[in-house]
Amino acid sequence: VTLLVSSLLVNVRADRWKPKPGLTWDYLLGGSKNTVKESDRDVINFDLEDAEKVIPTLHGKGQKAICYFSGGETEAKKSDYKDFVNAGVIIYKKTDWGNYIIDIRKLNKLKPLIKNRLKRALKYGCDAVEVDNINTPRRYEKSITEKDSINFAKMISETAHEVGISIGLKNSPGFTKELEPYFDFAIVESCAKYDECKNFQVFTKNNKAVFIIHY
Repeated sequence: VTLLVSSLLVNVRADRWKPKPGLTWDYLLGGSKNTVKESDRDVINFDLEDAEKVIPTLHGKGQKAICYFSGGETEAKKSDYKDFVNAGVIIYKKTDWGNYIIDIRKLNKLKPLIKNRLKRALKYGCDAVEVDNINTPRRYEKSITEKDSINFAKMISETAHEVGISIGLKNSPGFTKELEPYFDFAIVESCAKYDECKNFQVFTKNNKAVFIIHY
């Protein structure tokens, strides 16, 4: 029985979606559910909170779904906000967006919270997750180090793969060489503007998609 269970777990992990270069995509954070459903791209990126209601339509058209949530920040309107409060992982400093930052050094307390989000994503049918703001807490809490951000990113990636879902690295151009082996693809904002696109070639060289957003 143990061998059978282990085999099934290995198969789940091996079969997770691994996007390759060349796919078309829509980045629709903040878009209405109808806008998400109407997209004709190969891959659609939207908020995890909308996933349950839109993914059946997307999968019915053969499309893939990347579900977004913030790893390094939270806000009171999130359904699991109280779980983060009760775990004592919130640093009550607000970002430019008005959200509270997470103490990403508390990995043991954060892992079950992140795992619950990843399980929810898998339950809704998300093919992958985009976890944002991995490095953001360093801008607001000086005692958080670059190494803390890297350790946090690795924990999230390893937890995603334990659950059986693909995960993309969001931005973090200075960490790409170290983190590429842990992530299945990348999502990067305005890399041409900041001359950072070259940092993500380590993904495409390993046949992993890099989805780029230009504003």
